[in-house]
Amino acid sequence: MFIDRVNERLKELNMKGSDLCNKLEIPTSNYTQWKTYIPRGTLIKRIADELHTSADWLLERQGANTPEIEKLISNYKEADKRGKETINNVAELEAQRSRKEKNDEKPSTGQKIPFPSREKDTEDELKPFA
Repeated sequence: MFIDRVNERLKELNMKGSDLCNKLEIPTSNYTQWKTYIPRGTLIKRIADELHTSADWLLERQGANTPEIEKLISNYKEADKRGKETINNVAELEAQRSRKEKNDEKPSTGQKIPFPSREKDTEDELKPFA
């Protein structure tokens, strides 16, 4: 439900419904009305912006990005070429580690996950951070 998603983000951001309404310059009664109706599109967009999330996520649309993913995308877009390469490398390394753990191939204590070699730079391999 729309109000549940709004409340979830408010809690994560340590805000109250009245804080949100004040920032949006709308009556606090609007917030309580969201329990029974969904606001109009332009207000949903403003709410999403204020809560640093997407309107799709607030509306529980299938495949909508979570606020964490939205933040990652935003950070990626703001990064320069080197930063984008670093973000991609870290994401790929973490995905590899997660896949290994999901397959119960967890490295034993002290065993390191191999890092791509500088000597074998190809398009199919990860490139180390600069």
